[in-house]
Amino acid sequence: MKYATLGRMGAEASRVAFGMRQLNDPADIERHAENVVYAYRRGINFFETSVSYAEGKAETILGRAIREMKRGELPFYVMSKCHAAESGAFRRNLESSLERLGLDTLDIFTCLWGVKSLNEWLGAVRFGAVKELERARDEGLIRYIAITSHMKDDDMKRVMSDYPFDLNIIGFNVINARFRMEGLRASFESGAGNIAMCPLGSGRLVMFKDVFGAIRIRKDQSLVQAAYDYVLSSPFVHSVIGGFNEKSEIDEAVSAVETHVPYTAEEMALVQERLAARISPLEHERRFAVAKAINERPYILREEAAELFGVYPMSL
Repeated sequence: MKYATLGRMGAEASRVAFGMRQLNDPADIERHAENVVYAYRRGINFFETSVSYAEGKAETILGRAIREMKRGELPFYVMSKCHAAESGAFRRNLESSLERLGLDTLDIFTCLWGVKSLNEWLGAVRFGAVKELERARDEGLIRYIAITSHMKDDDMKRVMSDYPFDLNIIGFNVINARFRMEGLRASFESGAGNIAMCPLGSGRLVMFKDVFGAIRIRKDQSLVQAAYDYVLSSPFVHSVIGGFNEKSEIDEAVSAVETHVPYTAEEMALVQERLAARISPLEHERRFAVAKAINERPYILREEAAELFGVYPMSL
């Protein structure tokens, strides 16, 4: 496994992290916990969850795995999230998460979850969300202040100039890179650790592999490896979050990281050129259908999907 230092956090995190949003059959707690432990033994040491992932069972699953991981020598880091910023509700969520995870302190727990615009950030500040995070940190319940975001460049630049975040989990992939690269750069230059989420566009790259297969520019690349290679080739990305339901998926992601050779600037441009060339001759109905399916995920903004596929934004 390869590792990277997460900015001012100073944590050495695996270049692929384990995200728990898309666990199938979450009632099978033992199977998923076994997969988490397997990932840890393969060198993955950053785990991202929330109070509501996997029908509310993700933290329980991770907590079961943590019992075993505590016996290991590799340091690991845990992040969870909630949508509540009101003082009492935030504290109840945090304390419940600590209990389910079997921890006294969480590395990261944030209510700045999925911020999509500058206005959302400013509203969160006015509501007192940042003060709640700082209070929890000062009381020793969390270690770091983090945000998760799906913002375009200008909004991200402003947010990162407003507050010295320790960590930014940012939606970033081949679909939205042209809208988010400079914001990613601003986050990196601010000193924050940057972890990219949704490298596969919440599964849309695989769902429409006839289109996105064009991003495979190197010999014998799988689509998953090509998606990881593109994201990890950004000099502003420390790690990337993958979602796993099988040990084989963990093996594929670990292999993609271990064999990763960063793209040159010319190769990064070639990925976008070949994708554009694949999309261009498609009939409008096909371009619209794929763009609409991509936009149905809240992690790809409407204008991002519309520009990539050349369709009217308001129609999505």
